[in-house]
Amino acid sequence: MLVLLVMGFLAGVATVLSPCILPILPIMLSGAVGGRSRPYGILIGFVFSFALFTVFATFIVQSLGVDINLLRYIAAGVLALLGVMLLFPALQSKINSMIKIPQLSSEKRQGFMGGLATGATLGLVWAPCAGPILAAVITLAATAQAGWGSFLIILSYALGTGIIMLIIILASREVLEKVKVIYKHLDKIHRVFGILVIIAALGIATGYDRKVQAYIIEATPEGWTSFLQSFEENEAVLEALDNLENKDTSMDFNIKEKNLAPDIRDIEAWINSEPLSLEDLRGKVVLVDFWTYSCINCIRTLPYIESWHEKYKDDGLVIIGVHAPEFAFEKDLGNVQKAVKEYGLQYPIALDNNFSTWKAYNNRYWPAKYFIDRDGYLRHYHFGEGEYKESEELIRQLLAEEGQLPQDELSVEDNTSFDPRQTPETYLGYWRLANFKNQNELVRDEGNSYQLVDNLKKDDWTIGGDWRMEYQNLDSTSDNARLKLKFSAKNVFLVMGSQDTREVKVMLNGQELGASDRGSDVNDSNIVQVKEHRLYKLIESDQFIEDGILELIFPDGVELYAFTFGS
Repeated sequence: MLVLLVMGFLAGVATVLSPCILPILPIMLSGAVGGRSRPYGILIGFVFSFALFTVFATFIVQSLGVDINLLRYIAAGVLALLGVMLLFPALQSKINSMIKIPQLSSEKRQGFMGGLATGATLGLVWAPCAGPILAAVITLAATAQAGWGSFLIILSYALGTGIIMLIIILASREVLEKVKVIYKHLDKIHRVFGILVIIAALGIATGYDRKVQAYIIEATPEGWTSFLQSFEENEAVLEALDNLENKDTSMDFNIKEKNLAPDIRDIEAWINSEPLSLEDLRGKVVLVDFWTYSCINCIRTLPYIESWHEKYKDDGLVIIGVHAPEFAFEKDLGNVQKAVKEYGLQYPIALDNNFSTWKAYNNRYWPAKYFIDRDGYLRHYHFGEGEYKESEELIRQLLAEEGQLPQDELSVEDNTSFDPRQTPETYLGYWRLANFKNQNELVRDEGNSYQLVDNLKKDDWTIGGDWRMEYQNLDSTSDNARLKLKFSAKNVFLVMGSQDTREVKVMLNGQELGASDRGSDVNDSNIVQVKEHRLYKLIESDQFIEDGILELIFPDGVELYAFTFGS
């Protein structure tokens, strides 16, 4: 716990340097005007409000039956009122007299109590850039598993942010008071801050603040946020987070005790369906499938799942594909909709961008299937590919328990295979870097020139030319950038994308691909046309290729994420 408290505080300090602080900066800086105790009121109000609301929001909303968006609107309204009072100080007295509130002194209005109200309201609406520590606690809160330990961690996080902001506010106040030219216009400065607070409140009420934040984050170099959060990713922190989350590696305890399956929660968007809940689906057999659209293992399962949907939907089977993104681009609704259409999926798809449902199931795998009976109890699970025949038999068994046995014959044949010589999934960002032969040249989050390494061993890979390696991806930064991989498999796939169409050259063992090896995304000239972010099929061979050398030649502007393989 002590590790998380210290690291949480440091993460909060680092947040002040992140782009996520900018949308609320005008409100924070409004503490530079007003009574001398106002900044301290903002600090205390912000720290406790943010910590309490972040950890206990789910409990509060469920207990009171309040729409969480209503709280956001109320907070925006309070901020707007505070902004109006900064803009028109005399209005405070009129409002108090109209609603029979005892008059507060000017010092209290613009001092500690006014700052406390500002800070408390701000804590309800702030959405920081979440690193591992904050993300873990937010996930626990979303799944109603957070406790006082989580509260203390968030409190230390907010305190780290608040103290640095307090220093900035006090420094700004010092400048205002000591520079006489500015001090002469203090009333006007009050009004300027009032206008800024009102604008910020309007942005919060309309959701435009999130668009501004997203724009700022997009405009900020990706490596900067990754750098600010990198110290959170050491082994001590990750081990402490596992203990905090009380992680379990399977759902055995639920199946043996026949507990109700966790519900689908905190879904950002639905495709092919209105929002669904397991409670509403009582009387139906439900298959929950965790997947993500660029995962080759997931993609290979989709035809089976879609066939079950078509075959058994009229018998009482409901399939919910819970899309939990592995990479940032997989959070985009448009990308997921395009993939759903491309794969011909007709069953409901839920976007679990915050991993709330994933966490509720203690899931750790793509793909993963959870089988739920008509009474809502979790009866079985399966991780990874394969066992399609057994899975369909289980679906038929669950359908028959309180209904009629489906008339159709069992049709699925499990034709999956795996060669133990196959190269494992290979990630190309420094997040899960392995078998990378240019480690001595590696510069994180900055462009650098690399030299291809000779004499690759099994599963090794190397790059040459100009590249930029970031947390999840590897970006080519000039033409003729090269990548070589020594692999063993029949099929080789690469998750990549680009802002504009780019042509990538594919070669095998120093030669152009033959027709029997060429993947479906490679044309007769051995070129892949890369644009949208997805999985590209580079090699689909008739024979298992052992210790083959794949060479790719990239132009500037291609983002690479991971190699996956099939045998």
